[in-house]
Formats: sequence, structure tokens, C-alpha cells
Amino acid sequence: MGSFVRTAAAAGESASPVLLGYSQEQLDRVFDQARWAPRMKELEEQIASESAAVRQQMPPQTVRYGKSDDEVLDIFAPPGARDAPVMIFIHGGAWIRSTKDDASFAAPVFARRGVVYVAVNYSSLATVRMPEIAEQCARAIEWVVRNVSGHGGSPERIFVCGHSAGAHLSGCMLATDWRARGLAAKVIRGALLLSGLYELRPVVLSSRRSYVHLDDAEVDALSPMRHLSRISSPVTIVSADQDTPEFKRQSRVFADALDAMGLLTAHHVLFNANHFEEALQLGREDSEVVRSARRMMSL
Repeated sequence: MGSFVRTAAAAGESASPVLLGYSQEQLDRVFDQARWAPRMKELEEQIASESAAVRQQMPPQTVRYGKSDDEVLDIFAPPGARDAPVMIFIHGGAWIRSTKDDASFAAPVFARRGVVYVAVNYSSLATVRMPEIAEQCARAIEWVVRNVSGHGGSPERIFVCGHSAGAHLSGCMLATDWRARGLAAKVIRGALLLSGLYELRPVVLSSRRSYVHLDDAEVDALSPMRHLSRISSPVTIVSADQDTPEFKRQSRVFADALDAMGLLTAHHVLFNANHFEEALQLGREDSEVVRSARRMMSL
């Protein structure tokens, strides 16, 4: 981070720190993925295209887990599945873009291994606030635990995966009090988190404050890094070496904290990959991301 700050200052940018040594311009920059992934639009289109192809080849069963139209999820169940492990994927998109439809691309690599793959949909920050999005994700996981046996999955073998905003929301799910929802204390058996944000204070100070509206209490409640004592499941962290400095920093700090608690299974850094190329690896059978998921589920 220090070299980044020195380079920026040498270029004549304001060096007045806002947070963590970042000037306001620098903080805005490290939350602007388009600056760090020149092919961002093309890669997002590729993810959408691959997902559409999967949905055509192996149509999922779409069910409602809540009352709003956004509260639906897709279930990709292998033929004849029974007591199968369940991978719940929470999509990214800065809490404002993408839907469950864009998460279908990863379904085949799990279904081929006998895993029930579930893609969760949630509302956009354009229509609801972040506390409601987190609550929607909790309702989705609760629905899966209570109903997945009817789709060939085991409620005792629930795993969670998320990318970017989805990794943040997955982190929130790890820190959720499931007993308060009438479930077992340890609902989630393991998590695979790809380039998430686990402390929201930098987010609300960045340019994303234009649509991420949180008060201090909400920043605290929705920052997984502040609730480590509530996490009890093993976690694998993945980051990309060409991601923004802040996304990489947050992955490293969260991984270090989990490691100190004995909960980190691995922290993989994908080389020659940016934020969106990393996500695509979840749909590649021979990728380190998928191998990590298989190890996590003991496949």
C-alpha cells in the first residue's frame, strides 16, 4: 500500500489521508474496479453468456424463499441426488448489479461431482438497503436448510461461496446467529470467499457512498471483520493478484484473522488474474478455486 501512496503523491495527487493512508482520490480509485480490470465489461458479459448457456442446457428449478419477487433461488440438482453436499453461491456485482442468473456458469462443475448447487438472488441497493439484502441472504440459507432434502441435498452438509459483494454477504452469513432463527448453531460447514470486503468503513468513505448508505451501527453490524467471535466454520480465502489494493488488503487481513483463530484452511492468490477473471475460475474444473471447493466439501 505504501508504494501505491508514494506513486500517487509523486503524480501530484492530494496526499491528505482519509483512511489507511489513502487520499480521497486514491480511496475512490481502489473501489473502482473498471480502473483495475480494463476488460471488466467484456468479462461480465462472458460470465452472463456462459451462465445463459448453462441455464439452457440444464435448466434449474427456481423457487421462492421469501415474499418479494427478488427472493428466489435456483437449484441445480444432480440426477438421483440424495443426501448430497450443497453449495450455496451468493453472486457479486457491488450489491447493485447482477442476479442469480449470472451465477449459473459454475453449476456444472459442482453437479458433475454430485453437489446440489444453489444460486441465491437478492435485491439491488437500487431498491432496498444493505441490511435487507443481508436478511434476504439469511432467509435464503434458512430456506435451503429446511427444504433442500426434498431436492436431494443434505441439510447437514451446507457450504457457502461468494464472490466480491457475494463474499461480503457470505461473511455476514458466517457471523449470523442461526439459533435465533430456530436452526442449529453451526448451519454452514465451510465457506469459500473470493475477493470480498469484510470491513465496510472504507466502502462508505469511498465513491460508493453515492449508493451505499449505512449509518455507523449498520457498518458495524455488516462488517464480518468486527464479528470474528461469531464465526466457527472453516474458511478458504481467494484473492487475485491484479485486483485493487483494497480488495487484496481486506482479503489478507481477514485471512490473517481467521488463521489466528485456527479457521483458515487456505489463502490462495491467483496470479495473472483480475477481479472478474477470478470469478470465472469457479466454472473451470481444473482451477485452484474449484479444487479448493472440492477439498472443503471432502469430494
